[in-house]
Amino acid sequence: MKTQYDAVIIGGGMVGLSLAVASAEQGLEVALIESHRSEPVVPQAGQFAPRVSAISPRNRQWLSQLNAWQHIPADRIGRYTKMHVWDGQGQGAIDFDAAEIGADDLGQIVENHWITQALWQRVEALPAITVYLGNRLHEWQREGNSVAVELDDGTRFQAAVIAGCDGKFSSLRDQAGFTTREWSYGQTALVTSIRHSKRHHQTARQVFLDSGPLAFLPLSDEGAEQQWSSIVWSADTERAEQLFALEDADFLTALNRASEGCLGKIELTDPRFKFPLAQMHSLDYIQDRLVLLGDAAHAIHPLAGQGVNLGFRDADVLAQEWGRAKRLHLSPGESAVLRRYQRRRQTHNLTTMAAMEGFKRLFGSDHPAAVLTRNLGLSGLQRLPWAKRPFIEAAIG
Repeated sequence: MKTQYDAVIIGGGMVGLSLAVASAEQGLEVALIESHRSEPVVPQAGQFAPRVSAISPRNRQWLSQLNAWQHIPADRIGRYTKMHVWDGQGQGAIDFDAAEIGADDLGQIVENHWITQALWQRVEALPAITVYLGNRLHEWQREGNSVAVELDDGTRFQAAVIAGCDGKFSSLRDQAGFTTREWSYGQTALVTSIRHSKRHHQTARQVFLDSGPLAFLPLSDEGAEQQWSSIVWSADTERAEQLFALEDADFLTALNRASEGCLGKIELTDPRFKFPLAQMHSLDYIQDRLVLLGDAAHAIHPLAGQGVNLGFRDADVLAQEWGRAKRLHLSPGESAVLRRYQRRRQTHNLTTMAAMEGFKRLFGSDHPAAVLTRNLGLSGLQRLPWAKRPFIEAAIG
């Protein structure tokens, strides 16, 4: 094993893996530390993992440039070309269509483990990446123009910079004392896959209920598999716990009622999983020789499926800045390099988070004035195709 790297990446999730690949292709020597790698999943017809991501066209293009997207089986990808959004407490509704802006689609739904496995294949093919699998970061300290790292098995090495891609409970962020602002939404998200009697026709759907939004994300495009969708049902925690505890038959009854028959009869549900919803943002993404990305820097409500898309943009920009530094014979850990990354990403992330917070508050209120405002707004936008264009362009990145 090497003892000197340009960058150490903590975390082998989607963001950490993509950063490793992108950085290696920029000419950096990278160490990737990951404590656990999930076993490969063998695809079976009619079975889907509960955790999926809506990948924007821009990020799909980037993953293709990294030669990772090509490793995802085509029959595990669900395109959505349209989106239908409506208010369950009123009459307001709006439709988005990729054709309105000349795009092929609005995004693609993929199970997270397929993205992860595709990125692992790229990591293993790149000699510039050294993987420390089954290890955790034990301690680190700054030493002049580098950082000394020690793993839990005693392995030691140095690097110019450490990147924290270890999620919203980032130990690196906490150890380094980054200041964060965070709050709970008082909601819990339920996720699972469902089979319905009607085909989804490559349309994503979302209804705003009095207890929170319910989203339907189309899974595989292949034949009869168009009758499968992933759901994210965000509800006030008490209501979510009640839904989670229901027997399958009762859960399907509740889901059919909430969906208003938009996909016909919902006939089957896979096991449900749940996770609490909170927003978090680190006031800074950088310190001396340290940088945060993805959920380690910002966690967002899943309202518009932007979480991993923001993380991929972080990884893309940071790899660009590291590559630029390399070409200028600068250290990737220099403060000027990391400040450029923060400037390029922080404003965009904060703007997106603020927009999602605004939607959450507007659609989360049952006050008559709020209900009237959002229904008039949805109906007004529906009649003005030119006014919808910015929303569609923002959705596709």
